[in-house]
Amino acid sequence: MQRPAVLGPAFDEVPAGAFIAPPHAAVREVIAAAGGVAAAGGSAEWVAYLLEHVPNDQVRSLVTLLGVEPVRSAQESDDRYAAELLARIQERQLTRMIADAKSKLQRLNPADHPEEYNRLFGDLVALEQQRRVLRERGLGSQ
Repeated sequence: MQRPAVLGPAFDEVPAGAFIAPPHAAVREVIAAAGGVAAAGGSAEWVAYLLEHVPNDQVRSLVTLLGVEPVRSAQESDDRYAAELLARIQERQLTRMIADAKSKLQRLNPADHPEEYNRLFGDLVALEQQRRVLRERGLGSQ
């Protein structure tokens, strides 16, 4: 929120479903309705623009807080901190998707539905790989 240019399109590509806490999901909706982070100008203008589009006082308070609250240590760069935070958000979403895929696989008999089982298993492997990459990025090793 304070430095929208740091993430820009990378934030906009994160699906809305990645934000499961209702206040955060509402802020994500406001950002999307405002044209996304890629359309943001400077920090103060961006926060003011978002505040014009908030649906209620709860979301207004969170946008205001995110617009002024210090959110990182002085030792980390803004770019790295933002990228790691975004990777953690995406990783959590992938973790939920993996749990869902595993649940579906457990309910599916591979002998009765081999094509569907193989497709789901392939999807699961791909999701696990994506999560591994995001976990590494979220831990700052990339």
